[in-house]
Amino acid sequence: MLDTVPGLDLSDQPAGYEALKSWWAHMREHAPIRRDSVLGHWHVFRHADATAVLTDHETYSSDLRDLVVQPEQFAIVARGAFNGFDPPDHRRLRGLVSKAFTPRVVEALEPVVRRITRELLDEVRGRPEVELIDALAYPLPLAVIAELLRVPLSDRERFRRWADALFYQGRGDDPVIIPTEEMLRSVEPQIGEMNAYFLDVIAHRRQRPGDDLISKLLLAEDEGQRLVDEEVLGVCGFLLVAGHITTTMVLGNAVHLLATRPDVAAALRAEPSAIPAAVEEVLRLRGQLPATARRTTREVTLGGQVIPAGDVVLVWVASANLDERQFPHADEFRPGRHPNRHLALGRGIHFCIGAPLARLEQKVALEALLADWSDFRLGDGVEPVDPRQAIGLRRLPIRPVWAR
Repeated sequence: MLDTVPGLDLSDQPAGYEALKSWWAHMREHAPIRRDSVLGHWHVFRHADATAVLTDHETYSSDLRDLVVQPEQFAIVARGAFNGFDPPDHRRLRGLVSKAFTPRVVEALEPVVRRITRELLDEVRGRPEVELIDALAYPLPLAVIAELLRVPLSDRERFRRWADALFYQGRGDDPVIIPTEEMLRSVEPQIGEMNAYFLDVIAHRRQRPGDDLISKLLLAEDEGQRLVDEEVLGVCGFLLVAGHITTTMVLGNAVHLLATRPDVAAALRAEPSAIPAAVEEVLRLRGQLPATARRTTREVTLGGQVIPAGDVVLVWVASANLDERQFPHADEFRPGRHPNRHLALGRGIHFCIGAPLARLEQKVALEALLADWSDFRLGDGVEPVDPRQAIGLRRLPIRPVWAR
């Protein structure tokens, strides 16, 4: 039985994207639901099974807080991390955040995103090689978040350090999805620094509210309930992670793909209205998060496997998005793919609340890049992130031909 076949656990997989894709493909065919003998968790690889888990929040809980002892500073910021809550707490917090982070707020950011993108590209105009992550993919989302929260952009290196601490949680090169207490403690000083910074900002906004998102969050009310300071802090932390990880990783992946497909880049340059559909295909093919975790609230049968209550289920979203059962020619980059029911931004009650902003940033950035560059190719020294943690690039040197 495959339950006992060696070499199929997460710890057996090397830190390479192509190797991980081969593992996913093998498991989708031969062991779509499998218990990891090292971690003790269950892996889910197919699109249908992944969708079943993500849309059934009553059976598959997102609240994993009691699996690992949380250090004090993590516990503080976690009070507002509603993406890791179940109803009714999730419903209350997300509802209040939605009252502040409205579609109108996101729409109003478009000229801001365009201005920031223009300024960043003007700084590197004419260079024979551009390192895209440092030049655009990283600073763009953090500059937008700084504008949204009305905090100094000069603090952006601190924001990056805090976002990395929140996302990677001290896991380093260890092939685990859920960090240990020791891993969390290794980055707690950065989390404590972030908490103190934003709690101070929040205290000032309570005294003198403005038109920024923090002030809107503090004033949001639903049936007499409002967010407390630590809950607003958690939303700020969520925005740092979502902005840094989603936009940075996905924009880097999009440009990397287009650099290897100049025909697609030329088609999008000629028809910018097709860019949003291309972004969805990038999200499917190279979505930023490889996996997300849930925990069973009861014994459940999934894909013919009986999973006990209380077990952790790792949903390999990136594998599900490459499932040929759902996506014909799944390994191919097809920007006009329709339908494109990818899971890169989640599904069900935990669908990414920041998705409209992430999509806006991708659209604006790609429009500007394709207008500025009549052609572009990959440079030397492309450096990927460990795909067991995130799917993206640390360095992406691009050699552009600048349009006049």
